[in-house]
Amino acid sequence: MTAFADTEPLAWPDEADEQPRILIVDDDPAMVQALAKTLRPLGRLRFATNGRDALARLRERPDDIVLLDAQMPGLSGFEVLDAIRREPALADLPVIMVTSHSEEDFERIGLEKGAADFIAKPIRPDVVTARVRTQLRLKQANDKLKQMSANDRLNLAAALAELRESHQRLQVTAEDLRVANEGLLQFVRIASHDLREPLNTVVQFVGLVDEDHGAQLPEDARHYLQLVLRAGARMRTLLDDVVRYARLQNGEVEAPEAVPLDRVMAELRDALAGRLADTGGTLSIGPMPVVRGHPSLLSLLFQNLLANALKFHPADRRPEVLVHAQLAPGVARISVSDNGIGIAPEHRPLLFQPFQRLHRRNEYEGTGLGLALARQIAEAHGGSIGVDSLPGQGATFTVTLPLAEAGAAGTTTS
Repeated sequence: MTAFADTEPLAWPDEADEQPRILIVDDDPAMVQALAKTLRPLGRLRFATNGRDALARLRERPDDIVLLDAQMPGLSGFEVLDAIRREPALADLPVIMVTSHSEEDFERIGLEKGAADFIAKPIRPDVVTARVRTQLRLKQANDKLKQMSANDRLNLAAALAELRESHQRLQVTAEDLRVANEGLLQFVRIASHDLREPLNTVVQFVGLVDEDHGAQLPEDARHYLQLVLRAGARMRTLLDDVVRYARLQNGEVEAPEAVPLDRVMAELRDALAGRLADTGGTLSIGPMPVVRGHPSLLSLLFQNLLANALKFHPADRRPEVLVHAQLAPGVARISVSDNGIGIAPEHRPLLFQPFQRLHRRNEYEGTGLGLALARQIAEAHGGSIGVDSLPGQGATFTVTLPLAEAGAAGTTTS
């Protein structure tokens, strides 16, 4: 088990001179690290890997909030919560229980024992931050309430009630998001089978009609068949993109591994050979590093960027695409530059939004999901994606990804 020490103090938005103290109690190192990464901006962190150590730390110096794993060896999270509530000095300490989706009865038990809130695994950083921030503000308000006069207490009580109402609205919003997410996942299941099966049937039989009887059909009838085939291909691409997007939104990714990007780029160069031949374009790829991630997702990310770079260019200009890497401490920045049509400044806010098309379909094919997928993949890897462009002068998309651990085979520099 990795040993964790108190972090250095960080600025708290409301009280820059006094840092909230946050105790994270969990026996899973990966969960401790995920919570620490999310909560580090909110204050000073402390860690405990079991219930006895957590109670010892709290008795030595109470924290402002505790994030407590419900299931731990030795003292369970609920036993620790019982012990906290029995001690007068800790009785008002807000405790957020961290549970898995399968622990359906834990919320009822925890509320009966005095838990302030619940966070479900796998965690969502934005929800964790919002709930911890809310509890810290409630505690801050409650602490001030104890020091104020009766009149001030009445005024602050109203503010406290408003904060609680805001917290309740946040819980309702979180539940709405959960229901919406379940609906999206249901659509994914339908799209991956029920919609694809009749679509494949339509495309296959239209293809057979075109192949077997196309020569006997009038020219306009053959044209209509080609339109149906192209529309079917677009629909299949759209279904694939929606499925991938929904799975990324739900956090459905495998364990990361060391991924040599030179191998990924070589495979993509082969896959794009036909398009390069059709357009007369060039694709230059510099030395690539080894990053930490998921090979299939990273291939999809760079496939979208390279395909766009070869697609969005004027008809009278051969596409030229350059891929190069720059290394910084712990991260790699992979840039994909082209000499295409560029991106207008007013279009940039829409660029990475799903189903946003900046051009008519008769000008450039696409589903409007490619760059949204690219952003989701980059962020799912703990990275980012940005763009630098001027209309008519091409564009450069830069993806930041975490490097593989030191000693990973095949790491290159540029």
